[in-house]
Amino acid sequence: MSVTLEHPPGRRCRDISTIALTATGSPVPVHGRLTGPEGAPTILVLGGISSGRNVADTANDNGWWRQQAGPGKPIDTNRHRILSFDFIGADIHPFPTTQDQARAILALADAADIRDLAIVGSSYGGMIGLALAELAPERVRELVVISAADRSSEMAKAWRSIQRDTVEMALRLGDGKAGLDLARRLAMTTYRTPDEFEARFADPDPDSRDAGGVATYLAARGEAWADTVDPQRFLALSRSMDEHRVEVGGLKCRVTYIAALEDRLVPADQIADAAKRTPRSRLITLSSVFGHDAFLKEDAIIGATLDEIFGS
Repeated sequence: MSVTLEHPPGRRCRDISTIALTATGSPVPVHGRLTGPEGAPTILVLGGISSGRNVADTANDNGWWRQQAGPGKPIDTNRHRILSFDFIGADIHPFPTTQDQARAILALADAADIRDLAIVGSSYGGMIGLALAELAPERVRELVVISAADRSSEMAKAWRSIQRDTVEMALRLGDGKAGLDLARRLAMTTYRTPDEFEARFADPDPDSRDAGGVATYLAARGEAWADTVDPQRFLALSRSMDEHRVEVGGLKCRVTYIAALEDRLVPADQIADAAKRTPRSRLITLSSVFGHDAFLKEDAIIGATLDEIFGS
């Protein structure tokens, strides 16, 4: 293992790298981050496919979940240590499974001498959390799964197939970035809800950020996404979500599922069904105009649940 210290020791944040082995024995480089005091209980934090190791704020970048993770936050880095990592993308052909991602995490945990951990996983990260709890039950103390289930719904697969076809067609035409742009625009319509779009864009304040209308909003989101994502990485992670499957009936740890009633990408009834089949589980439902993105936008209720679990 190689370990590089990205920030001064006082910030208690270091990046780590190691090599993981896939199910077929192929080596894959893995890059992660530890944030928080040495020796503190470890919480693995995983998000959607656009997230990575930058969970909490650092001197160099903003954390994608800074409202929930950091000093004094529900996942308090004064009392807990966060393990995070960059998902494996196109390094595994044709795509990494959620079990491959779980093996990569275990390799990082071994390299950092972490024997066991709790997990908070949202969206794709929730899928990986379930896969890890199935793969290595002795390593997982507790699991929180937000906006994710044991498999993908057929409607979610349908939406993602259109996104992949768009990107692949754009690649054939020599403009993968344009394909990513359009794929992200479509994705945003599955993450959010009709009620949110109506409230924001039907009659926007001319001085507000939404004055340009829904098409302008989607174009901005698509352009920003396309500027930061590799097309092959997107295709690999999209297929990974489609093929995700975990037998939750065999899980050993306590699992808290959190579902948004308005989530169309991972419907609440699908999460409820997974919870029923999970031996030591509970289900928390919330109503959110943000749908699948509730884990990013509903700070209060998500934070209260995390504080209940990790605050004592």
